[in-house]
Amino acid sequence: MGDFMDKNTVLICVAIVLVVLIAWFIGTLNRLRKYRVIIEESQKNVDIALAKRYDTICQMLKVAQSFAKYEKTTLVDLVSLREGLGSADSSSVIKNQNHAIGKIFALAEAYPELKSSEQFLNLQEEINDENEQLAAAKRIVNSNISTLNQNIVTFPVSLIANLSGIKQMDFLSEDDLNDKKNIDSILS
Repeated sequence: MGDFMDKNTVLICVAIVLVVLIAWFIGTLNRLRKYRVIIEESQKNVDIALAKRYDTICQMLKVAQSFAKYEKTTLVDLVSLREGLGSADSSSVIKNQNHAIGKIFALAEAYPELKSSEQFLNLQEEINDENEQLAAAKRIVNSNISTLNQNIVTFPVSLIANLSGIKQMDFLSEDDLNDKKNIDSILS
């Protein structure tokens, strides 16, 4: 009878350990998947900020066109900005938009009446606000990516990540600081 109780006790202990390990595995996998959803949601906020910024750039283009009728080639090049908006590569969309903003501000330098236009000045302020919102949205995405990546590289969670195919994600890159300095110098 003693051997029977010992075998049952061992089987019960093994069963409990297996149940705990399976529950931990499922919980950890669900947590990693939840991080992915949170990252996707925060990336949508970046897309929204980019769309809003695009709309402001389009308004700036319309104002610039009214002042600079002979600059069609400069302005027509900027119309294709929306391509790629909402794509996974928001960094290239941001660079394209920054390039467009730089061209618009360079154009404003050539047309002082445009640069001093109240509507243009209001749009300039709006772009500054949207740049701050975009930067905040990018910080949130990068923070969420950091949380996921930290979990993925930690043992034993790394085993679950490898088994389920969850890999580290790249951070959203910061705009080229030299470009940013050039745009800021145009603004002032």
